[in-house]
Amino acid sequence: MPTRTPITQLGVTGIPPPHALQVVTLHIGNDIEDATRRAVELLGGMHSLLDGRRVAVLKPNFVAGRSSQTGATTNLRLIAAVAEAVHAAGAEPVLCEFPGTEFDYEATYTILGLEEFCRRHEIRILRQVDRWLEVRPDGARRLKRFHVPAELADGCFINLPVLKTHVVSGMSVAMKNLMGLLPRRDRRTMHTLGIQQCIVDLNRGIRPALNIVDGSVGQDGNGPLYGRAANLGVIVAGRDTLAVDLACCQLCGVDPLTIGHWRLGQAQFGECHPQVIGESVGRLASFALPKVSALYRFAFWLMYALDYPLHWLTGDDLCTILFKTGMVGTRPRIIDSACTRCGKCVDACPLPEAIDLHSLRVNLRTCQRCLLCVEACPEGAIAVAGMSGAQKAPATAGAGGAGGKRSYGADQ
Repeated sequence: MPTRTPITQLGVTGIPPPHALQVVTLHIGNDIEDATRRAVELLGGMHSLLDGRRVAVLKPNFVAGRSSQTGATTNLRLIAAVAEAVHAAGAEPVLCEFPGTEFDYEATYTILGLEEFCRRHEIRILRQVDRWLEVRPDGARRLKRFHVPAELADGCFINLPVLKTHVVSGMSVAMKNLMGLLPRRDRRTMHTLGIQQCIVDLNRGIRPALNIVDGSVGQDGNGPLYGRAANLGVIVAGRDTLAVDLACCQLCGVDPLTIGHWRLGQAQFGECHPQVIGESVGRLASFALPKVSALYRFAFWLMYALDYPLHWLTGDDLCTILFKTGMVGTRPRIIDSACTRCGKCVDACPLPEAIDLHSLRVNLRTCQRCLLCVEACPEGAIAVAGMSGAQKAPATAGAGGAGGKRSYGADQ
């Protein structure tokens, strides 16, 4: 892994300006693009954020191939609005995001339609990282070093997370979203050394110029992939990741002291009191946090700990191997007695040879668990099982119903 000379901090450096703790909250209405543009302007405008840099690195959340309507991934319309602002300011937008360890990069980008989206909006995709930059954050307690693509060294880093829960970290918003920049070996380190403190250490080494949280559709319950989609209808933006996250916790009714990296962040970075500007949004929700047993947490940790010797011996990742066998993770299964072989699941699946209608089997080595087949089935003939705490699939017109979205209003 070729690297540059190590540095201690990436992104915004020096003493934070007086407006650093300003956090913009805006209702989206029917126009997320306009809300995004207004948020950028309220924070000084894209020219100011770029500060002379000719490249803006956009980091959304594409943990897996699930659409933004599920609350799992960043809304493409928000990304398009940011890219448009970057172009208008004379810089080039570059998309940099790596899915979760168990998910295939190319398959995820195919399911989400990112190639065509980026071509249409003139966004360059950072597909292959040739050089990694080693970061050694001052004051780090556990994650003493990690690597990020070298393109971030000279670029303006813009963080575009989703407001959602996470079965391992409790919540995944601005601070947690930075983890998707790291190579798999460094993510493994974070999981084995203690994810909560490592997230804080990660934020010592990376300071985005801008964070815009997609709260158009968030996710509560057992996120970050298969929780309940929550129609929040807001965006939250700011320069400081902790301030942005604390503002988000107020909107969704989560006590920040119950989330490890928020509690540790306030203790180690100092008291943080976001200065909310924009529109008065109020409390939108009472998010249900993931309910995960101690046994699940231990098994999850052990999987990454055992990955060290396996990767050293074979070059493979244990998480990916187990995922493809179907032994762990969410997995769809066709119910033989209910299936009519109508083929709508095959039509909905964007990947080849993932579903065999003759044997009524899902090929778990190919399947990326997007669950589009579940949503498309008019008979409700595809069940979802898994150790990840996945909830039932969103309700659709034909499937009769499980799960569904939660709509929140102010102060609910």
